[in-house]
Amino acid sequence: MTRLRRWWYRLRYGRSLAHVRLVVSDVDGTLVSLGESLPNSTATLLQQLRSRGIELAFASARPYPGIHRLLHSAGIAAWIISLDGALTHTPTGEVAAALGFPHPVLESILELASHYDIHYAAFTPHELLYTPRVHIPSYLDDPGLARRELQLRSTLFEHPVVLLLCSGAAPQVTGLLKALERLPRPQRRQLQFGVTESFSMPGTLLLEIRLRTAHKGTAAQFLMRRLGIAPWQVLAIGDYRNDLPLFQVSGWRVAMADAVAELRSQADWITQRPASEYGIEEVLQRLLQARR
Repeated sequence: MTRLRRWWYRLRYGRSLAHVRLVVSDVDGTLVSLGESLPNSTATLLQQLRSRGIELAFASARPYPGIHRLLHSAGIAAWIISLDGALTHTPTGEVAAALGFPHPVLESILELASHYDIHYAAFTPHELLYTPRVHIPSYLDDPGLARRELQLRSTLFEHPVVLLLCSGAAPQVTGLLKALERLPRPQRRQLQFGVTESFSMPGTLLLEIRLRTAHKGTAAQFLMRRLGIAPWQVLAIGDYRNDLPLFQVSGWRVAMADAVAELRSQADWITQRPASEYGIEEVLQRLLQARR
């Protein structure tokens, strides 16, 4: 959403937060500090918003089970956007949207991974399928994920694969990435890549592959269509670069006090406190006051 369109929405519908019908919040670094549980005070505010008819959605790069545990332990039922937008679950735990690779694209990726002797893990809506010796970083290696070792590659075509994580030595992963960049344009333009070095295994590179359309912004737009909510009725909260697509489709944007500069520059306002000091409660309290 452009600044001009946001200005037009504010001119037509006013600047009151009373119009907000959907809150989409990042999890780690926004809703909670990394690894922390949900404070009772935050949970109470979220429950009060739900009782006033505001829909809640939480978006994270983490897999679904970990986000669900965090919310369920605090008695919060909400939409859950996991794997950075590749999967969306309803408040009752059903898969609402899964952005999986088209089979020809997946086949091309797997052929190249085999050529470079790459280990990989495939995330589907219901389980994690992996080859031996693949290295899965801690934020994706959720104990609640159903998982099994991959015996036949054909198994990967039985359910949507929404994220493919590849691991290996730097020359192998770099070679795979260059080969993926040379895929035919109709296939290449559908993909996005993210490369990081493993913290626990020096010399090992991790390559995440997903659809280019798999991000938090696309997931938020899906919820708008599903719930019949307009962009100017959506408030987004975040702290990191992967929240930028979410900000781009939301009428209201709030950055945490310690958010990256790119996000702060796009925000309507910035909290005074970070997640470690329950900064999100500033936003929730303002929403409640606007709905009274």
